[in-house]
Amino acid sequence: MPTFAFHWTGETIPALVDLPDEAAAWGQAVATTGEILRDLDGSLPLPGEFEMTVRDATGAVVLAITIRTRQRPGDGEA
Repeated sequence: MPTFAFHWTGETIPALVDLPDEAAAWGQAVATTGEILRDLDGSLPLPGEFEMTVRDATGAVVLAITIRTRQRPGDGEA
């Protein structure tokens, strides 16, 4: 079973998970990202960025989820 390394913003050591394929790794990445965002409890900075990357055994990024936060400009532009 392939091993995938999950790394997200703010963590220094990736979580290693054995999963059957990239589809399973994607599901795990989405579920884990949801849990992390829920745990932030509104404390995601503005502006800011959160990223979850998933690497295969060779170290290549095979999946990524990026969330960028920003505020609307103050001059009325959307």
